[in-house]
Amino acid sequence: MMHHRLNRGSTIILYGCLAAIVAAPHQNAVADATVATQIAVIAKVGPQGKGSAAARAARDDLARRDVEILPPLLAAMNTSNVVAANWYRSIYEEIVERGLARKETAWPIEFLKEYVSDGRIAGRPRNLVLALLDRLDPEYRKQWLPTRLDDPDFRGEAVALALSAGEQALRDGKSDLAKTEFRKAFDHARDSVQVTQAAQKLKMLGEPADVHSHLGLITNWWLVGPFDAPEKTGFATAFAPESKVDLGAAYKGQADKEIRWIRHKASDALGQLDLNGALGATREAVGYAYAEIDVAREQPAHLRCGADDNCSVWLNGRRVFAREQWLNGTRFDRFITPVTLVAGRNTLLVKVCQGPQHKDPEVPNNWTLQLRLCDEQGRGVAFRSIAPE
Repeated sequence: MMHHRLNRGSTIILYGCLAAIVAAPHQNAVADATVATQIAVIAKVGPQGKGSAAARAARDDLARRDVEILPPLLAAMNTSNVVAANWYRSIYEEIVERGLARKETAWPIEFLKEYVSDGRIAGRPRNLVLALLDRLDPEYRKQWLPTRLDDPDFRGEAVALALSAGEQALRDGKSDLAKTEFRKAFDHARDSVQVTQAAQKLKMLGEPADVHSHLGLITNWWLVGPFDAPEKTGFATAFAPESKVDLGAAYKGQADKEIRWIRHKASDALGQLDLNGALGATREAVGYAYAEIDVAREQPAHLRCGADDNCSVWLNGRRVFAREQWLNGTRFDRFITPVTLVAGRNTLLVKVCQGPQHKDPEVPNNWTLQLRLCDEQGRGVAFRSIAPE
């Protein structure tokens, strides 16, 4: 039987290791508390340098630490405090740079993957983490992105992959697979360009795809105009339809001509109304568009619109949007206003101003409107256009 003896130095080392093992949970708790305290100090910074001296000291302390603090640091980065977020990001970048410079670093890989997959977290820190995962696991993005079709921050990239897969299936002569991929892209797309691209491919393959319904575009309108509004007075001038919509009424328009409400359906692929074509080319005028829709239940929605030259919108008799900007062009989703739709009948009245001719005679004097109702992510609200009462 062999006996092992410990000399005095070995005994001291052994006891030191045992003491470290016993003390480790306490030390970790202290370290965690210190990290949390320093993160909280940075969270208090504000504009005009408020709290920046304390934040600088906390930042410098945290930046000396290692990747084990990434979970609480990344959790703190999901903040609306832009100043604090910039401090946190500088810490993150220093820690990550040191970690990547070493051959062996104990990265919290599973946490990073859970973090980047959490759609409740802001897009900016998630993109930072995804870029890190690209370095740590180069195959991860390729496997992960196709699963993000409903992700508010990565939806566009996931839809682009589905569109690309559909194109490849077409080249391979696999029409059924192409239909599947293009349908997937169409159903999940919220960007107007991607929606239109997917719809065109589906229709080419004999599949239905209603862009107007998908995006919640209002296309069935009653129109009246032009009312005379010289020298950009139209925005501030309240014409008769603003006090009462009477679709049987006649009004005095430009040059004292009688004008009446007319039915009009937008034929544009993205529901844009051409008021020059519908009401007659003019300048320094005002036109009104009126619609009624039926929705199944009360619900929050986004009213998204754009007009040339500008517009005001009344929902159920209450003005919910007005912006006086001239010669600005109609751009998709230029203005976004949160609204609440009531169950059943909802009315929409839109006032669209037409300004003077542009100083450059080559610039067309457009008079246009585009309006849609959708959820926060851009999917159209389900509604039915109804005849006015």
